[in-house]
Formats: sequence, structure tokens, C-alpha cells
Amino acid sequence: MSRARDVVQALLAVLDAERAAIRLLDGRGVAETAAAKAELAAELAALTEAELSDIRDDVPHLRAELRRNGTLLAHARSCLRDVLEIAHARRGVPRTGPQLRARL
Repeated sequence: MSRARDVVQALLAVLDAERAAIRLLDGRGVAETAAAKAELAAELAALTEAELSDIRDDVPHLRAELRRNGTLLAHARSCLRDVLEIAHARRGVPRTGPQLRARL
């Protein structure tokens, strides 16, 4: 397997792990997978044109998986925001707007 394919396979595995962390609302897991994605993205950026040509057909699938996780992250963030607003409101301390968004 080529170096480029190795990176793509590693990135797909990280995306699977990230999805699991998102579903469990595992903040540490999400942060760890974000760091791993950044490292793999740097590896992809360092590949030569010839190496990148090996994964040309993999790009649409990889893009779709990245978008899928981005959507899940956005949804999880929205859900957590709602939960925090409800919890703070029950304590009589409404936290809405920019204050809450800045914390998430």
C-alpha cells in the first residue's frame, strides 16, 4: 500500500473513532481525534503530486466522511448548548446568547 493510502486509511479510522466519541459525548475522545486528524492532514499536505494521485479516487469518500462528522459535531454542540441552557435556567441563571456560545 502506498504512503498516501496509509494516511487515508488512518484518517478514515480516526473519523470512525471520532464518530464514536461524538455519539458518547466524550469530549476527551473528540479532542484526541481532532489532534490526530490535524496530524494526518499535515501528512496529506506533505505528499507529492504523484503520491496524491494514488488517492484521487478516495477523495470523494473522505470528503463525505469529514462532512458527516462535521454535521455530527455541530448537532452535538447544539444539543449540549440546549442542555446547558436548561440546566442554568432551572437554577435561575439563564445563560443564552454569546456567553454560552463562547463557552462551547
